[in-house]
This record gives sequence, structure tokens and C-alpha cells, in this order.
Amino acid sequence: MSEGLSVALLFSDINEVKEISAVFRKLGIIPHFYEDLKTFWQGTIDRIPSLCIVDVKKMSEGDLVLRNHPHIDTEKLPLIFFYTKNTEPLLISTNDFFHLGLLKKTENYEAPLKAILKRLNHFMAVEKENKVLRDEKQSQNEIIETLKMDKLTLVQTDQYQSMVKSVCLQLEEHRGEADFFRAVEKVFQGIDEVAEFALMELSFNGQKLISPISHVQKFRAIPSLWLGQACTNGIELFAQNMATQVAVDLMGGDLVALLIKGNLAKPDKIMFVKAKNELFYNQFDWNMLEAYLNGFYASFRNKLDAEPTPEKKFASSFEAMSFLDQFLFEKTKMDYRLIDVDLTPLMDLVLKKSGHRFFWNKFEKEFINKLEIQSRCEFRVFDYGVNHLAFLVNAGNLDAFFDELKEFSSKFSYWKYFEDSEGVLAQIINPKVTMVPLSAYAYLKSTLNAQQASMEKAADKETLAKLKTREMIWGKEPIHEV
Repeated sequence: MSEGLSVALLFSDINEVKEISAVFRKLGIIPHFYEDLKTFWQGTIDRIPSLCIVDVKKMSEGDLVLRNHPHIDTEKLPLIFFYTKNTEPLLISTNDFFHLGLLKKTENYEAPLKAILKRLNHFMAVEKENKVLRDEKQSQNEIIETLKMDKLTLVQTDQYQSMVKSVCLQLEEHRGEADFFRAVEKVFQGIDEVAEFALMELSFNGQKLISPISHVQKFRAIPSLWLGQACTNGIELFAQNMATQVAVDLMGGDLVALLIKGNLAKPDKIMFVKAKNELFYNQFDWNMLEAYLNGFYASFRNKLDAEPTPEKKFASSFEAMSFLDQFLFEKTKMDYRLIDVDLTPLMDLVLKKSGHRFFWNKFEKEFINKLEIQSRCEFRVFDYGVNHLAFLVNAGNLDAFFDELKEFSSKFSYWKYFEDSEGVLAQIINPKVTMVPLSAYAYLKSTLNAQQASMEKAADKETLAKLKTREMIWGKEPIHEV
């Protein structure tokens, strides 16, 4: 009954202490005796006794009051109050305490102390049982919370799995875009969990990584990276590491790098995505998205790399002129309309950048193929020199195709086909799109007139520059441009 019990005595009468201690010693308990409230206070702060018997005369001492003991407030200190006939009136101050009973001065303490210990053991057994129940409840609560978190994680995992499918479906809706990146930026701009995204792609000569132009808020442009050596088979590992380091420096950590392959052994592009929260970063199925983007990009790449068929593009301008002559000389009944794209602004810039390469074949092929991807109308095309691309379209589609072509040619990424792409990013290239009568003669005359007007404009500028130079040298009256 008394095994493992510790008892503290706070008494003013040493004789009572001896008698009470004698009873405890018979029960195998050695009480700890305190003569004053201060030492009792200090002795019971860190280690709470199993039982404290306190003389009601020792409940205060100077400024120290037993009622203020920390373990009294928490009802953790098991108290028995000792009193005599003379001190019985002081018991009224114990009414505010949580205690286990009273012990009155007597000639024989064995019977009342055994009753107190019996009550104490019962109280301790109940407390132990309550603690076991509390521990079990706590354990069950923790299990429930764990199950809740597991369920929430599963729900969120399912949610993010569904989000991958949703992103893929949204990308499918943009297969009609002329460019892979245009489809990607429209979708990723609308994903709430994405804080930022960036994309770098290999230039045509494989010597640098370039970032496309974008005006969406979440896109982070990364400066072009010269690689020091050409990557002829896709973005090599050293170039991937360079791009990743720069992206981390600009966008911060916790980036996902998606490697996007076309028809090369190594990736053509690297896409960096920064998540808004750790759960999205960890739970979203990035591998599935990367696999889808590879297939999505490959479909674009195959269309862009395809050589225009004879049904799409005339073999030469001579063949095209012969085709146009049918409508004048043979009275062919096919109802076509002819639209010309004057690329003189682009050629002027090519001449200014003569020290840097322009990727001619890539430009023409991708201009035509991207237009075909985006346009809802069938057309045939031929080039007339490098300054003009002409399109034949059914008369019923004229208005729609004309508007498409005008918008397409004004927004096309011409800068991408210059080796010095950064040097032309700020240049405005806006080709002139016009309708031309359906005959070889009319088309030749139209293009020659456009060429002559361009040459006269250039000559006028040159003459004006010379006159202004002469004025500066000879101090003549200013010559104003009309």
C-alpha cells in the first residue's frame, strides 16, 4: 500500500513530527520534514511528494502564502491539513484549497494515517487510471489526426492528379496556336498554384540558350546564355546546369525543371516552374506533365519541320506565275484571291545586321507552317525573291484569312531567326499585307511598284542626309524634310 510513496511534513511542533514519522516508518516510509514554509516551497516545486501534511499554523510566513504555491493552483499538490483544538478555527482558510482531508492531533496517529493512506492510494489509483485513459485518448486523437492528415493528403494528391489532367486538357485546347510557347504561356498563366514560370530554348545554331518574349505576368524572362560550345544534338548537361543555376538565382529555390524534347536526343527546351506552396511542389505529378509536354511539343515540332507539299507551296515563282496566267489567258473558273506579304521591313533589318547570321530557310518554313497550324483556312503559297510571300486562298475565305494573316505577320517572332536575337528584340517589324488582282502581270507590277517606292524612300533619306551634312559643313540655310 505504501510502496513508492513520498511524504513531506510542514510542522511547527517537533514532537508531533516524531509521532507521525514513527507511524510512517512502520509502514516503510521515511517522511521529509520542513520547519518553515520557504524550505517546504522550494522542496516541493521540482518534485511533488505523494502526500503533504501541513500544520494550519504554517500556511503563511512573512510575504509567503501557501495559497500562492504554483502546484496549489493546478491542484497537483496532495494536501492533508493538521490542526489541534486550539487551531481548529484556522481551518476556515483551507476551504479554498483542493485537499485530501484533515488530520487532528491525537494520542495515536496510526489509525487515522492508515485511513489517509488508504484514501490516498485509492485517489492515486483513480489518477493512474485516468492518466491511462487520457493517454489512450491522446493516442486515439493523434491516430485520428494522422488519419485525417492522410485522408487530406490523399484528397490533395487526387486533386493534384486531377489538376495534371486538367492542365493537359487545357493545353489540348490550344493546339491551334501557331507556337508551342504561346499555348504554354496561356495555360500556365491561369494556374493559381504557379507563382512563376520561365522557358529557355536552344538557338538554331546551338550556341546559346534564349528566352522567348512574353507579356504575361507570371513569365520570368531569363537573359540569353552563351554556351561556349555548340550543342548540336540538343541541350547538353552542362548547358542544363548553367540554365538551372541562373534560374535559381533569378527565381529562388524549389524550382521544377521540365526537360522538353523534340526530335533530338537531348532536350530542345527547359521549362522552370516555381510553385506557390510546398504541397503543390511535392504532390503535383511533374513527371506526367513533362511526359505530356514532350508529346505536345513533338507534335508542334513535326509540323514545323515538315517540308511544304506541292499542294501547299509552289516549287518556284515561275510556276506560280504560270498558275496565275491561267486566270487571264485560259479563263480558268477557280475562284481564288491573291494576298501579298511585303517583307521589306524584315529585309532592311537583315541588311543592317549583315555581320550576323539570319536563318533564312528556318524562317520561311516556320512562317508558313505556323500559319497553317493557326489558320482555319486552306491556302497555297509562293515566294517572290526574299521580299515577298504570296498566298492564294478561296474567295469565300478571303476576309477571314486576310485578317488572320495580317495579325499573324504583325505578331510573328522575327527576332528568333537572327543570330543576334537580343539586338533585334526592340525592333518593330510590321510587314505590309495587301490584296492583289489575280494575274501574274498585276502581281509583278505590284511588287515592282513596292520595290521602287522603297528605293525612292531610301534614296530620299540618303539625299537628305547628304544635304544636312553639307549644311553643317558650309553653314547654309537649314533644309527641312517635306
